Amino acid sequence: MPWRKPKKLEQRDITRVSPEERLENASEGEEERDTVELATLDGASIVEAATGEPEHEVSAPSIVVDAERFAAVQVVAPTERETLPEHGIDLEVEAARGLRLKNPVLTASGTFGQGVEYAELIDVSRLGAFVNKGTTRNARPGNPQYRIAETPAGILNSIGLENPGAEEVARTYGPKWAKLGVPVIVNVAGYSVDDYVFVVEALAQTPGVVAYELNISCPNVKGGMLFGSDPGLAADVTRAVRDATDLPIIVKLTPNAPDVVAVARAVEEAGADGLTAINTVLGMRINTAKRRPILGTGSGGLSGPAIRPIAVHLTYQVAQAVKIPIIGAGGVTSTEDALEFLMAGASAVQVGTATFADPLAPLRVIEGLAQYVRANGLGSIRDIIGAALPASPD
Repeated sequence: MPWRKPKKLEQRDITRVSPEERLENASEGEEERDTVELATLDGASIVEAATGEPEHEVSAPSIVVDAERFAAVQVVAPTERETLPEHGIDLEVEAARGLRLKNPVLTASGTFGQGVEYAELIDVSRLGAFVNKGTTRNARPGNPQYRIAETPAGILNSIGLENPGAEEVARTYGPKWAKLGVPVIVNVAGYSVDDYVFVVEALAQTPGVVAYELNISCPNVKGGMLFGSDPGLAADVTRAVRDATDLPIIVKLTPNAPDVVAVARAVEEAGADGLTAINTVLGMRINTAKRRPILGTGSGGLSGPAIRPIAVHLTYQVAQAVKIPIIGAGGVTSTEDALEFLMAGASAVQVGTATFADPLAPLRVIEGLAQYVRANGLGSIRDIIGAALPASPD
């Protein structure tokens, strides 16, 4: 990580300001200030300051679309370096109907920020794509503390969709996304059908954006689980967004729905081009000394290895019920985990919680999948997609 000049201590008036407010005030704009400071010191560009590498004349991913609803979105990545382990291995997949990515490894929403943060640590251009932090119509400050609690095999989170709002995301991060050399899938959340449509339209001309992932299942926001639990309401959101964009729509399913398969079928019928299976599982921890829930909102979303068997099971069930591609998500930390999802019927996977402990985790999975294809003499990673599913009747 690039060397950073120590910041000068500043005197702040903390009178009548809560600890949470002081933390938010202190961190506001820190990312941008750091990047500009590094660029100034080194005589570098903003991208060079963020990545720590010289900026080459490489164009951002281009998008080729067909004439029918712009359905076939082809992502053409920058020229690959021949020294990469995945070079020369066919890892290309269709992550959603019409969305072809150079490999099946994405990063999950809420765990990868806006992508630019991790660009300081890893070569994000090697990813198939990344999903940005959940974006809402208006800016959200997020839920009260505590927002995160550790568990034996994962974490509970109750962040509350903290983000600057759709228009600010487009204005601030669009130009940066265009230079990262990786496709961006925007995660969209809201309280009403109109909220989802607003976000999609606000990001419509944003560089680098190749698809939308509809978060109809967030368990941390009032009303957030309603859309994902009811097939009819989930279809309403999907249908409205379908009318508002020609880019692929991926619907993120909640495991907390009474009938996940019914919701999957409903959104497919309503025009979804793909599914993400799954979002977090509702959970809680109790502070036994205080005799109160640890999280500020009581319950939160459980992610990490603890939910992987649930996610693989639901991927397996949904894959037999729909024809659109599925992105498996939930506890992927290794190549073996990714292979489970692919064999259960997923076309791609998202790496999420693992990146907190190891930012290189997504790249290790890419390398591992390339090695698997090579070691097993496969023509493509696509050869194993759905390999564990029951044989279809003749």
